[in-house]
Amino acid sequence: MNGVLRATFVILIALSPLVLAAHACTFPVGYFFQVTALRGQVVGADSLARWFNTHLSARRHANLALYEYRWPDAWRDTDRSPVAVVETDENGKFDFGPLKVGHYSLRIDDVNWFDVEVNAQAPATDVVTIDVSPVDPACKGGHHFIVRTK
Repeated sequence: MNGVLRATFVILIALSPLVLAAHACTFPVGYFFQVTALRGQVVGADSLARWFNTHLSARRHANLALYEYRWPDAWRDTDRSPVAVVETDENGKFDFGPLKVGHYSLRIDDVNWFDVEVNAQAPATDVVTIDVSPVDPACKGGHHFIVRTK
């Protein structure tokens, strides 16, 4: 019996980094990407492609919904009406058009969330690139919001 118990313990110890890494990534709450406009491209790779570091492709026909930011009450509540909704084109491009200054939560394909502040004082936004690739267990890759200024 001691041999079985020891073998079980060794296996659990060996697998524990994998279990811990699966829940190691957290994204900051209350960090806002500052933009003057919300237009650009959504890109991403699926899980398998991300592991092999392959090229990110445009996310065609991705659904983007912009909500007023609410924390902590109704933070990710999708029962409320979005401020605006757009769909990316064949090249993953989107444009929300004119938006009021304020804090928003951007939802992409019901999975990815980014907090955005439309701020007239921020450097003028040319485009944003949003990478919605899955984040790997080491917290690398995916979930990037890159702002390019004019």
